[in-house]
Amino acid sequence: MANSKQHQVNTSVALERCKSFTFDVNQQAESLRQWEQRYNQHSNGIFSGYLDELKLQGIHFFEEFTNRTLQQQCCVKHDNLWLGFSLQTQRPKINNSDVLAGQIMTRPSGIEFELITPPDFHIYGLVINKHSLDTEMIGADYDLWQNKSTHLQVSKPTSYVSYELAKLISLLLGNSNSPMGSTHLLKDSDPLRLNHLTPLISSKVADLLMQTEYQHHNLSVSQQTTQRVITDITEYIQETGNYPLTITELCQISNISRRALQYCFEQGLGISPIQYIRDCRLNEIRRILLSEDNQHSITDLALNFGFFHISTFNAYYKGLFGETPTQTIQRASHYHHPVISQTPPIAL
Repeated sequence: MANSKQHQVNTSVALERCKSFTFDVNQQAESLRQWEQRYNQHSNGIFSGYLDELKLQGIHFFEEFTNRTLQQQCCVKHDNLWLGFSLQTQRPKINNSDVLAGQIMTRPSGIEFELITPPDFHIYGLVINKHSLDTEMIGADYDLWQNKSTHLQVSKPTSYVSYELAKLISLLLGNSNSPMGSTHLLKDSDPLRLNHLTPLISSKVADLLMQTEYQHHNLSVSQQTTQRVITDITEYIQETGNYPLTITELCQISNISRRALQYCFEQGLGISPIQYIRDCRLNEIRRILLSEDNQHSITDLALNFGFFHISTFNAYYKGLFGETPTQTIQRASHYHHPVISQTPPIAL
């Protein structure tokens, strides 16, 4: 029988956590829930593998490892969309087609596909539920939910997106066997922190998938619209003191689609909307750290402003300001008492 262990957290946010170790291809195939699939082994030796998975409010994150060459007949159940990718040098085949590095495979529910995986292979995956999440989570303009053709959609190569998704999945799973490391984002999370992190995680997935191109889109945004959108968001922050944490919030404030929002910021400021709002939050944190009456710890400030991983926050902060948050605190007193250099007047 497959060895498995499951950890569940009873909070207002649905969280299901399970890791299964298997020693037979049939056990491996049966480990994935919400799937119909059959595995055949095509390389010699004793099989071993594992499936590490987490379900969090409509998104099923998983990493799968198998040590033998497999032919997988797969079909996702219900109203779900599957996305799969791997960072390894050895590449899988999908419906007898090579999958290039950085490409993300997608398939909606009810459509069968075949996956050939090489030995000692790690694959990351997400299964997004149609009814649990807004269709904008994966870019409704791609219409991936309704793809009923025999052609399986594969994204353009995008190493950044696949790497960032793999890093997020590894942080959520905390798998010590993973090539990405073993830091556990949700380990020992209390209910309040979990409720705070869940929309940020969902938004992170949406932001990354929005950068994944499956086909060409011709979208033009006027200069007036660009200025109006940026002004609306800037004024909202100034008037409310609230910093939107997700793309969905930014779209609601500016009354514009996700893709149009992306175009506005790229054309108007040369950066993505998520970078803009991240820089705004970092600047506000810096102002607090430099204030004389600051009583907040760096970790608390980072979490309060939506940075759910402290090392990532530190990297963003140092990248923007050229110093760490700790260094900012250490020189805060010099900020309040600047040294003024006076040059004596030049004799005429």
